[in-house]
Amino acid sequence: MKCPFSLRNKKQVIRFDEIDPYNPQNRVRGYVNRRQGQLYGALYITHVNDKPQYQLIYSAPKQHYPFEKSYVNWEFPECDYVDLYKKLDGTCIISYTYKNKKGEVFLTYKTRLRPFLGSGRYGNFFELWNEMLEKYSEINDYVFDTYHNCVFELYGKRNKILIDYDTPLNTKLIFTINASNGQIYTPDSSAEGLNLVKLEGEGILTDWDEYNLEGKMNTYRRIQTELEEMLDIDEDNKIMKGDEGYVWYFMKDGHAIQIKCKPPTVLKYHWSGDAIPYESVYTTVVNAFENFDTPSFNDVVTLLKEEFDDSKIEKSRVRITKCLNKVLFDRKFRSKLAGDYKKLNININEDKVTVMRWFGTHYPRSEAKRIYRALKQYEEKK
Repeated sequence: MKCPFSLRNKKQVIRFDEIDPYNPQNRVRGYVNRRQGQLYGALYITHVNDKPQYQLIYSAPKQHYPFEKSYVNWEFPECDYVDLYKKLDGTCIISYTYKNKKGEVFLTYKTRLRPFLGSGRYGNFFELWNEMLEKYSEINDYVFDTYHNCVFELYGKRNKILIDYDTPLNTKLIFTINASNGQIYTPDSSAEGLNLVKLEGEGILTDWDEYNLEGKMNTYRRIQTELEEMLDIDEDNKIMKGDEGYVWYFMKDGHAIQIKCKPPTVLKYHWSGDAIPYESVYTTVVNAFENFDTPSFNDVVTLLKEEFDDSKIEKSRVRITKCLNKVLFDRKFRSKLAGDYKKLNININEDKVTVMRWFGTHYPRSEAKRIYRALKQYEEKK
């Protein structure tokens, strides 16, 4: 099988040689595609246990905004109808199966730009996802038997990106991908075996094709306004509750094209100003830890290119560097705190005085408020 994407440009592919954590008897080699498009995040497996075994694995392509560049000459995709689903704010976990030389089939999971789930220094998506597999035992059986790669969103307080959810940790099946051709399907149309987990649709725009372009744009903006009115924003504490938006599925002959629809306040984090807004850079850096153990500047830029052009990225170089350094420093600081807190073995909710007295003698007193907040968050996420 010939690789469907070029392997020559090292910036556009990631070479991997890793043990599958769900099938530790297997060492898998190949490439991850970093280019935009239908094959974004796709794997080209070349070897399983050092034996050639060429396979293409579809990942979750990036969903796009309408009018990303301009309103000029932009048209909504042709469709039979439009299906709306909530957009959850978390981490994509993608199921897939692969074969060894003997033809044996193995089920595993990945994030967008990695071949498998990992236990990095600053994030452990392998352990978080295992909690979901224990909570929803039907997932493994269903995704092993289906001929679709299933895309789940892992979200909640313990995996916070922008939206502050009340639930500590949960998951929903948000769409599926045909493993043979990459076509996208809604969960309602492709996952009858996951009724407890799949995301439910919010409604169908059946009369969409009756509108002219202006009418379609007005409908899109009206739904944006409705989403905005449902947001609960605490600017002082940087907390946003509500829905991040909708994903619109433009359905044609049974498969879909995905378009994002977000309220203006969420969009301002992405599009305001000549440079990329701080909140967008920060969110992208946090997302980078899904795919890289210790993200570099270039790793963050790769992710930013999903939504921003080169000129905006170039104007944001200093902001990207500062934000990356801040997030890395914060994660190292919290990692050290968590280690010392575990050794102390006293719950801060039960004996705040003793805990803070100990940290006050081992850390700068100027960091007391920050330490207290971090330890409270640590207990919330347990």
